[in-house]
Amino acid sequence: MDITKTKSDQFLELKLRGRLDAYWADHVSAAIEESIRQGSHHIRLNLADVDYLSSAGIRVLIKFFKQLGAIKGSLRVVNPSPNAFSILELAGLGNMVVTNELESTGADLAAENRSFSREHGDFKVFDLNPGASLQCLIVGDPAKLEHGGYTAADSHSQAYPESTFGFGLGAFGSGFEECRERFGEFLALGGAAAYLPTDGTNVPDYVVSEGLLVPELEVLYGVSGRGSFSKLVRFEAKPEPPGVLPLAELVEGAFEAAQADVIAIALIAESAGLVGAALKRSVAAGKLETSPLSFPAARDWLSFTTERGHERTLSAVVGVAARAPSAELGRLLRPIGTGTRAFGHFHAAVFPYRPLQKGELNLHKTVNALFSTESMIGLLHLLADDREIDGIGQSEFWRGACWTGPVSEIKTAS
Repeated sequence: MDITKTKSDQFLELKLRGRLDAYWADHVSAAIEESIRQGSHHIRLNLADVDYLSSAGIRVLIKFFKQLGAIKGSLRVVNPSPNAFSILELAGLGNMVVTNELESTGADLAAENRSFSREHGDFKVFDLNPGASLQCLIVGDPAKLEHGGYTAADSHSQAYPESTFGFGLGAFGSGFEECRERFGEFLALGGAAAYLPTDGTNVPDYVVSEGLLVPELEVLYGVSGRGSFSKLVRFEAKPEPPGVLPLAELVEGAFEAAQADVIAIALIAESAGLVGAALKRSVAAGKLETSPLSFPAARDWLSFTTERGHERTLSAVVGVAARAPSAELGRLLRPIGTGTRAFGHFHAAVFPYRPLQKGELNLHKTVNALFSTESMIGLLHLLADDREIDGIGQSEFWRGACWTGPVSEIKTAS
């Protein structure tokens, strides 16, 4: 099977030559998937030189016809050979065949308010709620992580409906004692919440808002935010090397879009590789003799990415960044990495790859669809490893959506 790619302003054409049977179906599927990963959401399959399609080949067409349609993209067949057209008609797939070359791509993109470029990426900014801001509540004391000693008095019940976000150390359960052996990294966004238990199961758990059900966690420390994001930023790494967008540069783009020095950020992004860590044991089991953050004890307490992990996945990231954080907020923030002097704290939930609709996105619908249809494969606290010799750097992304806005109020829970 030969596949030739031709790109136009409206769509990408893949011209196939050979038999689209079981032997070649995976080859064609991989070519279409790679095209989608590279940002092509309107694809034409030229079947002029394809005389045979088996059910395996038809299954590939149906898969991507539905997948791209769900994100307002399209997959269509052009110039089918007489045999290919007959098979498509008999299979009831005649609606895939484009008979008018001027057919609209079906793109329904909102016009961006403005756009700008940075060293490694291009950004398009959409106004969502001009003038809107967010309020953050700092919960608990992160300093106790050093030596444990968390008690029931340190546990705060926090609900996360659709209009809120959050991240930190927490667990699902009815009270401190039930959660004591399970406290781990968590995030909440758009009506969904997830955490990574530290009881040895190592399988992320999650709750999605449905009816009267609202995600609620016991939180030892973290940030809970509410309000509306003012901007949506669509971003994409530039194609020239390195071809990826570092987290630090992405944060700087969010600062520029939000026009503020303290911002909240939510990302749904295609990951080129994540760098971070996650607790393996609960720090609420009693007073610790050594700090989980000290060496070599950290090896027993934390799992680190020794190289960039979760490449070619889709990540939901939640966090806060500040150029000059207050003393209260500064307790939770750390240097983001090379490329910015700002400080931040970010947690990421990782899912199998799926394409994102272009243009303007609804945060709640996007998050709900992701948590409801995909199996989470990881959850971690993003870190920068900027050691001069052995450091693996910071998390990197190819493209995605960033919801951001200024944080106008920061309070501390009593």
